[in-house]
Amino acid sequence: MNFTSLITLLAIIGIYSWQASRNSGVGGATTWEHFKPSFEKYSGFRELLLFVAFLLFYKLSRGLAIGDDATAFENAKKVIIWEYNLGILTELSVQQYFLEKVTLVKVINWIYIKLHIPTTIIFFVWLFYKRRSYYLFIRNGFLIANVITLFFFLWFPCAPPRMINDMTPWGPGVLSDLFAMGIDLGEGFVDTLYVISDINLYKGVNSKLFNKYAAMPSMHFGNSLLIAMGVSFLAKPMWLRLLVWFYPVFVLLVIVMTGNHFYLDAVLGGILVVVPYSTMLLLQKYFPSLKERFWGTKYMAVRKD
Repeated sequence: MNFTSLITLLAIIGIYSWQASRNSGVGGATTWEHFKPSFEKYSGFRELLLFVAFLLFYKLSRGLAIGDDATAFENAKKVIIWEYNLGILTELSVQQYFLEKVTLVKVINWIYIKLHIPTTIIFFVWLFYKRRSYYLFIRNGFLIANVITLFFFLWFPCAPPRMINDMTPWGPGVLSDLFAMGIDLGEGFVDTLYVISDINLYKGVNSKLFNKYAAMPSMHFGNSLLIAMGVSFLAKPMWLRLLVWFYPVFVLLVIVMTGNHFYLDAVLGGILVVVPYSTMLLLQKYFPSLKERFWGTKYMAVRKD
């Protein structure tokens, strides 16, 4: 969890706690009493604790799910070959187009590292207070999708594009094998985080927070797609419902430009965020008793604007 995420979480703790106390209808309350946490079922503070616990579990699990070097680079080579055969292997060209724009790349690197978690938090805060009746359903699908990714990290560890270069022990071998197949990537991809922003994900504290072989799937893109779908479906202003679709497109550009993901990583991430919702809708159609478990209809008050 980075500093920006921590500040966002602390701010949301205050908002949740204050709102929970204010909604209790206690008159003449002191400032402290307004910020007193509520642990009632589905209260904002309790939901926040759930997200914090899940975030810690997810970070620790990603660390434990790191695959071995040989398998991760072999899988990255497979992804490159798949994209080459599909005619979509253009990530290197996209990255090279932006490399000379150093200031822009630094900003993009900062966005990649800092804003992923805060934007997701803000989305769920908005859901909780503005679209309460949909909150639990979307929250459940989000948690399920991100748990599924952990199995992909175990089953298919994959080195990101930024490691396919001569700066890593296995990179030159992959480039050589690809060249022999007629796939010329030159000197490979640039790790913009390290080369341009001096952020080393392979050593120190950063290495404990990032699974370096978690390129497939991309939940940066998957979660951005979920946010776009949720806002597009539930927001009232038409301009916002349209504008929000630029967010996953922008995230796709960010993850490709920084050399952190291939296109197919994003495709799988997008599929994974959709599958839990379609599955829950299908299950509740044949097993109506599950609807309350998925939606929490008896407990989640409908918020009307």
